[in-house]
Amino acid sequence: MPVKKKSQKKAKRGANPAFRQVEQLRKSVKILKLKLEREVKARKLEQRVKSEAKAAGAKLTTQLKSLRDQGKKLATDLKSALSDASKREAARKEALAKIAELKAQYSKTSTGLRAELSQKTAELRRKSEELMKLAGQSAHRAAEIIRSEEHHPSGAEEAEATESSYPGEERSMTHEGQDPEHVHEHDDEPEEEHR
Repeated sequence: MPVKKKSQKKAKRGANPAFRQVEQLRKSVKILKLKLEREVKARKLEQRVKSEAKAAGAKLTTQLKSLRDQGKKLATDLKSALSDASKREAARKEALAKIAELKAQYSKTSTGLRAELSQKTAELRRKSEELMKLAGQSAHRAAEIIRSEEHHPSGAEEAEATESSYPGEERSMTHEGQDPEHVHEHDDEPEEEHR
């Protein structure tokens, strides 16, 4: 029997138009309430997202500023390092150029000195050979004069005539401060060497 009562109530309600309007209004209120709750949640979420975005933006701005400062510092350090490197490179090139210049100067000077030394050595050798030759000739002539004086003691005038035919240097070597006997003692050795 209770089923009949419910169906009767529904039938009464369905018949009353005001009651229907109230029901529709309740449904609309319920829907609007749900929409309002959703909108409130959405606005809260949006507000939270905005505040988080603002905080993230502020943090990002701080980080960007810090990165910009670091970038400036790095650029300054890099410029300084590059200028130091270029200065060192310039100094190295200058030192290499100076070394090359000194090497060239040394080479030139040493070549000149070697040539001069070689020339003087050759000249000394030539003069030494000439002196040895003259000494040998003088000793040989002095020995001949002494032998001729020993064999012909009375022919002193002939010896003087023979001596006058020799050049002045050779005469000076045989007469200036030398004892003819002394020359005679040592004349055999140079003569033999000369031969």
